[in-house]
Amino acid sequence: MNQNTIVGLLAGFVLVVGIIAMASDHIGAFFNLPGLIVVIGGTLAATYISRPVADVQRLLRNLPALFRDPPDSFDDDAAQLLQFATRYRHGNLRAAERELAGISNPFLHAGLRRVTDRGALEDLTKSLQYQISAVRTRDQGEVQILYAMSTFAPAFGMLGTLFGLVHMLSGLGSSGLDEIGGTMAFAMITTVYGIIASNLLFKPLAIKLERRSARRIVQMTALMEGIVQIHGKRHPMLIKETLESFFSDQPATFAGPGPLTLVKA
Repeated sequence: MNQNTIVGLLAGFVLVVGIIAMASDHIGAFFNLPGLIVVIGGTLAATYISRPVADVQRLLRNLPALFRDPPDSFDDDAAQLLQFATRYRHGNLRAAERELAGISNPFLHAGLRRVTDRGALEDLTKSLQYQISAVRTRDQGEVQILYAMSTFAPAFGMLGTLFGLVHMLSGLGSSGLDEIGGTMAFAMITTVYGIIASNLLFKPLAIKLERRSARRIVQMTALMEGIVQIHGKRHPMLIKETLESFFSDQPATFAGPGPLTLVKA
């Protein structure tokens, strides 16, 4: 599990519970099941209306992954790329193809396969760029869905509050002050649900997904540049330096004379 995400959610939960405990002697006033249904159900309904159903369902399936540390296989991919580059530059195509058979990254495998097929450099570059563009478009779509949900949630919270106010006002003539106060509190808590869902769940998850997507695109771009340089039979050390340059502003550095090793700073 991703510790930052879990700690952040727990801290937010403790903060909300602490405010509830300090703000009121009637903790039950902060629980409103119909209001929660309005916020969650309305947010999902509006999201399905505004985005393709397949995209929303894919995002919902992938949400649990945001609570775990992402698998980062870039070190292994880069090491395999450099091993392939060494074999290919020396003209040992059979050994290069054996290296290719052990590569599990589909993007890297497809690119190096085109190199062994001796395809044109322009076709190779376009193919890799199209794959990167497809990943970027998919990730941006999921980020936009989360940002949209963060916008819908407060709006439906306000809608639930308005419903509650209408109910309160409709019985104003026959209700006492105690009943009016309870109904008013019951209505207002729906807005609280919407604000919490937006700012403690949907927006943070959108930012996290955005950052992960940016790192994935950088890694794919670095691999693409390495593949292009292998096509030109550049020296593996020069390819290694190129890969390192993509992460010069990251809190990690590549070290070691052998295969690429990602050393956390």
